[in-house]
Amino acid sequence: MKELAVSSHAQRALIKLLVKNGLLEPKDIEQFPDNDSCPISYFARRGRFNESEAIKAVAKALGIPITTVDKHNLARIVHTLEHPLFAKFAASRWRELRAVPVDMGDAYVVVAMANPLDHDAKSALEFDLGREVRISIAQEDQIQALLADKMNASALFDLDSLMGEKKNEEDQKITDIQKQESSIFQGDASSAPIVRLVNKIFSDAVQHGASDIHLTPDKDKVAVRIRVDGIIQHLFDIPQQAHAAVLTRIKLLCGMDIAERRKPQDGRLRIKTALGAKDLRVSVLPTVHGENVVARILSSDLTLSSFSSLGVPADVEKHLLRNLSGSSKVILVTGPTGSGKTSTLYAGLLHLHDGKNNIITIEDPIEYRIQGVNQIQVNPKIGMTFAETLRSVLRQDPDVVMVGEIRDKETASTAMQVAQTGHLVLSTLHTNSAPAAITRLRDLGIPSYLIASSVGSVVAQRLVRRLCDCCVPAEGPVLERCKELGLPTDQVKQAKGCDQCAHSGFKGRVGIFSFLDFSEPIIEAIRQDASEAEIARLARESGYRTLEESGLAFVQQGVTSIDELERTLGVIDLESMKRNGAAIVSRAHVSGPVEPQRSSGPLGKRKILLVEDEENTRTVLSMLFQREHFEVIEATNGVEGLDCVYQYGPELIVCDLMMPKMNGLEMVQKLKNDSRTREIPVIVLTAADDEKNELSLIGGGADDFVSKTTDSKIMMARVHRLLGRAG
Repeated sequence: MKELAVSSHAQRALIKLLVKNGLLEPKDIEQFPDNDSCPISYFARRGRFNESEAIKAVAKALGIPITTVDKHNLARIVHTLEHPLFAKFAASRWRELRAVPVDMGDAYVVVAMANPLDHDAKSALEFDLGREVRISIAQEDQIQALLADKMNASALFDLDSLMGEKKNEEDQKITDIQKQESSIFQGDASSAPIVRLVNKIFSDAVQHGASDIHLTPDKDKVAVRIRVDGIIQHLFDIPQQAHAAVLTRIKLLCGMDIAERRKPQDGRLRIKTALGAKDLRVSVLPTVHGENVVARILSSDLTLSSFSSLGVPADVEKHLLRNLSGSSKVILVTGPTGSGKTSTLYAGLLHLHDGKNNIITIEDPIEYRIQGVNQIQVNPKIGMTFAETLRSVLRQDPDVVMVGEIRDKETASTAMQVAQTGHLVLSTLHTNSAPAAITRLRDLGIPSYLIASSVGSVVAQRLVRRLCDCCVPAEGPVLERCKELGLPTDQVKQAKGCDQCAHSGFKGRVGIFSFLDFSEPIIEAIRQDASEAEIARLARESGYRTLEESGLAFVQQGVTSIDELERTLGVIDLESMKRNGAAIVSRAHVSGPVEPQRSSGPLGKRKILLVEDEENTRTVLSMLFQREHFEVIEATNGVEGLDCVYQYGPELIVCDLMMPKMNGLEMVQKLKNDSRTREIPVIVLTAADDEKNELSLIGGGADDFVSKTTDSKIMMARVHRLLGRAG
């Protein structure tokens, strides 16, 4: 039988197809790692697009069907997989190929593949099977879950027999455990029952997309629970009698002391899974019913972690990149535990990791390992605290220093001093909002003048669950709550639930961000010991938005639900937001039209919103408009563009026709269907003038359209004409 593998050129071909459909950028072809991952699931996990929508686009482009592996056709697929024709194909080989046979006829076989452009694998299958292979496309996670269950069928553990074993046999198994490797593939049925039990715990958690595993002992059982998208879910129970053996296995894998049961212990473990290598950060803590285990699951892959892949809005990313390009400042990321602060810091480090900077991190613990970065694990037992290590790091000639967390006055003070000596410092702080970081630093004993001169910016963030594709328009109490907050309800949704999201209504998470830039007015206010409210008021003049405002924008766009937002942030106080001048309330959530906003001063500049995903074109047009004394607001796609309309109230919009997430025509239609924005004139940029474009744009409500190759004088003449018509 020929060896099957996912070829690298097939992966690149699929990426090019995603680029052609506007789902990725050309640079992603080179940034994709050289492995057998499926590009669709790889980029979807990084927030670049919705996986289901990408699969639909690929299927349409290739003219192939979509296979959904769910309860409705699971029996048929399993029956096909068990056909004698496939006896020579082990489940592990199908898993490497990321494919599974789903149907067959007398002369053909239908194979669902995560990458339908892998023609080499298709040819090899036809050679080995002696039949025509017809391709369909399916989600990689669904394929892998089905095959993992198939492999697990021969490796199930028997807890009853385990409980009946004698003590000396259990001792022998502990010796055998030490010989096992840290792989959680469950295909070895000869492994000791406890080994298979621990493997199942880890395997099931990874397959469910969990971020944490909890083994919680009780009087007569141990509950195995996982945290998925921030919510704890019950997986299964194991008998209390197996608790000690399971703990021993986990401790051995993590390098802990198996004899120590009275003190907390921490350890690390790297495991191999069907979804790639995962790092586990394990904590063991004694409780009244025995030792409690919590394992944080971390992906070892950071190759494409960036602000955009984390869902950072374009305007926040722009400010962050500007701050990262400087020095002599502290950049703080704030939020509670589990809000994604560390991921944001690592995205900043990867942006700075260009070979020209000496980067040193001080962490507790080190969550991800980055090649070429000096990473230090603090150890308070021997005096290596954050503050003490930070002082020692200065003698290592760093350009950038990341401090995992500012917890006390000594660390905070030292971080400020490091910034004062010309270094860029990145760190986290536990506060509820960006302005609250200033109050927190004051509470730690840092004087206001030092905060004002040392801190460059603060990012506050939270993670909210993203609505599944199956969700429906809001109704009932959810709809009423949205109306109370003044939300336009044409796109607002509520969770419904399906097999793909385990009937939760949510699949994956997205970040909401609030960015506070330390402009001169803010710096002066901090020096004068201004309150959080006063700082927030001043910051609004330069575009500051609260977490509530950012979250409501996502609710309005149907990204998340109002229930999920209030679960994360607490009940939203609309009156308080109005008193504080929240932009999203005063513009996006009132019944009247969005009023154009002028810059401060007697002759404020007129605002133009430029929505263009191609960076070079956006830069050229922005310079052209600025030269004509317009204030230019930039966005990179239609979704961001709509957000900017409600936030800034531009007098004219210039948007590209072909854009990711939401194209120009869709954006125009949404604006014209909203009574508050339909009077704002819109010019659409097209690649070429033709009748088809003209008819579709005029029919969609565009006020004018201009080819990107049009002379700049003609462009400005049309801009001034529309602005004059708008008054």
